[in-house]
Amino acid sequence: MNRNCDNSGGTLVRLGTALVLAPTALLLIWIPSLQVPLILFVAALVVQGLREYCDMLEAMGLPTLRRTVLAAGGGLILWNGGMVLTDWNGWTAHPVVTGISAAVMLVMVAHLLSPVHSLQALAADVFGVAYIAGLGSYLVIIHGWAGMGPGLVTFLLVAVVWSDTGAYFVGRAFGRHKMAPRTSPKKSWEGAAGGVLGAVLATAVLLGLIRLFCWENASPLAGWRVYLPLAAALSVVGQFGDLIESMIKREAGIKDSSGIFPGHGGVLDRCDGILFAAPTLYYLFYGLRALLG
Repeated sequence: MNRNCDNSGGTLVRLGTALVLAPTALLLIWIPSLQVPLILFVAALVVQGLREYCDMLEAMGLPTLRRTVLAAGGGLILWNGGMVLTDWNGWTAHPVVTGISAAVMLVMVAHLLSPVHSLQALAADVFGVAYIAGLGSYLVIIHGWAGMGPGLVTFLLVAVVWSDTGAYFVGRAFGRHKMAPRTSPKKSWEGAAGGVLGAVLATAVLLGLIRLFCWENASPLAGWRVYLPLAAALSVVGQFGDLIESMIKREAGIKDSSGIFPGHGGVLDRCDGILFAAPTLYYLFYGLRALLG
């Protein structure tokens, strides 16, 4: 009885958090005048994600130059946001590469000047900046694509969130074959298949709503044959992102990266799949655009 009450309470907390986060995200994504707040919001998420990552490094006994890591990661997002706001050619990722290079060099020089030298700590800090801020930058870049950005970011979030949802419920009901028992014992191949199915079905519903209400103004690539395979691909890579974060947490000996989102854990717990899916969407969609003209 108490366990059922606890489960119901946890579900309500998760639902309440989602009901706050989802409208906030949609407002920031779709209202043009909120583009700067959106960039700042992504930068804040990246900084919090890096803070959680540094906490995990310290839990593993690794020294970390926390302030430098946070400054490099936040600065990388602001750099890419600045490129978007100045109307550079959004179909090239060169600003991302430039920003990552500068951020990585900043961290390396900071470790060089540090009184304690540790190649392992240097590698961990560089990895954190590239993993969280570097991959997270693609959200800002995609959103900056003229006429298509908000729709693509919405599609990305729908695919990843419903992939997580499908994987959770299908895995809980039918999961028998463990996918990565040493990294994440609760994840199963059945759950992974449910994640792909959830992403595809949610994308189909989204496309149906677009066709119903605003098909004439939709992207020329807004077709079932494009977006449903993309949704499946984003689900697969997003689940790899989930496993990567699970591996880091397992090494640190923790369950959640933090408790900033009640019922959902930390920024990394909520965004691990998005970090892998965003660059995947960028390059797959970039290739489709080049092929279709």
